[in-house]
Amino acid sequence: VTYHVDIGETPFFVAVDYAREKIVVSIRGTLSMKDVLTDLNAEGEVLPLNPPREEFLGHKGMVQAAVYIKNKLQEENLIEKALSHNAARGTQDYGLVLVGHSLGAGTAAILAILLKQEYANLQCFSYSPPGGLLSMPAVEYSKDFITSVVVGKDAVPRIGLHQMESLRADLINAIQQSIDPKWKTIACNMICCCCEKKKKSVIRMGEKD
Repeated sequence: VTYHVDIGETPFFVAVDYAREKIVVSIRGTLSMKDVLTDLNAEGEVLPLNPPREEFLGHKGMVQAAVYIKNKLQEENLIEKALSHNAARGTQDYGLVLVGHSLGAGTAAILAILLKQEYANLQCFSYSPPGGLLSMPAVEYSKDFITSVVVGKDAVPRIGLHQMESLRADLINAIQQSIDPKWKTIACNMICCCCEKKKKSVIRMGEKD
């Protein structure tokens, strides 16, 4: 497990699920201001595949987060360590599952595409992934191994790329015109109630992050 968080660098953990015979990589959703900035980096970015697929585009911030996690998994040999964790219980034959919620859901989906060539039987369960996450060719390619779950009237999966870009532009404009610290401006724009009423909790959040 890693709790490290930065812009484009998202916490995750690797677990062994004996009941379902799977290695699980679980990716955290939005929690800190740095996560919010990753969410708002919504420009299209080509997924770094080999061979290249120029038509495979993804949410830039989540592409960066997926690449960060992929590199950590490979550098520290985490999936292989999990597969060899308990040979007596057959972990070497376990399948790979990626899962996440919100920011973690989008990152998990992109990571699944990046790892698909290496782990042909992997599956991804993406809970409330953001709208505008992938280009249509990437969506069509991933239908067989990525399952998205949206509950009720959750707005995040229904936000389009245009709305994300508009929100990002509005926030940048507000930051430029504001005399308050950046974290406070972002927090006040992201909270759905009056900022003054939430002042104490926003200050605590800023101190924590």
